[in-house]
Amino acid sequence: MTTNLLGIDYGTKHVGFALGNTLTKSSENFFSFSYSKKNQLERKILEICKEWEISQIVFGMPFNPDGSKNDMCRQIEKFSKKLLFKVDVKIFYHDENYTSTDFKIETKNKNVKSFNNSHGYAAKLTLESFMREQL
Repeated sequence: MTTNLLGIDYGTKHVGFALGNTLTKSSENFFSFSYSKKNQLERKILEICKEWEISQIVFGMPFNPDGSKNDMCRQIEKFSKKLLFKVDVKIFYHDENYTSTDFKIETKNKNVKSFNNSHGYAAKLTLESFMREQL
C-alpha cells in the first residue's frame, strides 16, 4: 500500500511544502507558502492533508552542527505536537541541514527556475532524504 507524505520546511513567516509517496520515494510537487498567523499555516496543512490523504508529515529540522536542538527545532516540535490534535498523521523529524546549499547548486545548474520556491525545494530535498534513509 502506498503512503502519502508531506514534507515541511518550517519558517516563522514562510514555509515550504513537498508531497511524496512511499511507492516512488520521490517528491515532485513542491511550493512555498507565506503566512502571518500560525492558524493560517495550520489550516493550510490540514487542507493539504485532507486533499492528498497524507498519513505522515516530515518536518525538516535545522539542527546545530553538533546535532543538538536549537530554538527553531523546539518551535517546530511545539507546532507539530499541536497538529496531532487536529489531524490523524504520524510526525517525523529529519535533518534539513545543507538543503539551502543544494538549492543554490540546483539553481545555478538551472534545475530550479525560481528563487521563490526555495522553501518548497528545501522541503522536497528533506522529504526525499527522509524516504531514502528511513523507508
